[in-house]
Amino acid sequence: GVKHKSAETIYYASVADLDQQVGRLLRELEALGLAENTLVIFSSDNGPEDIHIGNAGHSGVGSAGPFRGRKRSLYEGGVRTPLIVRWPGHVPASRIDNASVVAAVDLLPTVCKLVGIRPPAGHALDGEDAADVLLGQSRPRHMPLMWEWRFRIFGEPFHRSPMLAIRDGDWKLLLNPDRSRLELYDILRDPTQLDNVAAEHKELVDRLTEKVLAWQ
Repeated sequence: GVKHKSAETIYYASVADLDQQVGRLLRELEALGLAENTLVIFSSDNGPEDIHIGNAGHSGVGSAGPFRGRKRSLYEGGVRTPLIVRWPGHVPASRIDNASVVAAVDLLPTVCKLVGIRPPAGHALDGEDAADVLLGQSRPRHMPLMWEWRFRIFGEPFHRSPMLAIRDGDWKLLLNPDRSRLELYDILRDPTQLDNVAAEHKELVDRLTEKVLAWQ
């Protein structure tokens, strides 16, 4: 008969299979002599699924670590993802950078820089060139990051963020388009996003609000 697996079994099997297939890819690059000429970037699109989603509950056993929020949430647990970069001879091996902030919107300008292609003149890119970060330099981000989630956020109320978010430096502001639910966090000091300090930084809140609403 069919043996039904637990959510944990399915999740761990998926992670193990992903690990195996990435390993096959990397071994083949080595065998073909292409490893030192190939930049491999591994990431994810969002935080772990919520256990309350009936047809995807097997994904809900994933962990966001200490961060608040899961998939569909704009809290850190919903938007922070792994970023693993491999390029022998170029990207320092075994280095961990917990300071630099890099996002998917940076991949186009970054790859263009690494391969020596200039984006079309006058074309405004959403991200910034982070080639220096990939190659081993930690630095603050130049451009703010902004997010919008227009739909329902399932699961625990603790994870249900406002619809908009902007991160500028160490500050992250979340709010709804009607300016309700203003939440400001110092991400370095409060990575779990529990201490809303919006009331103590009115000018900063106003500046970030105008920036993210104009973007939206």
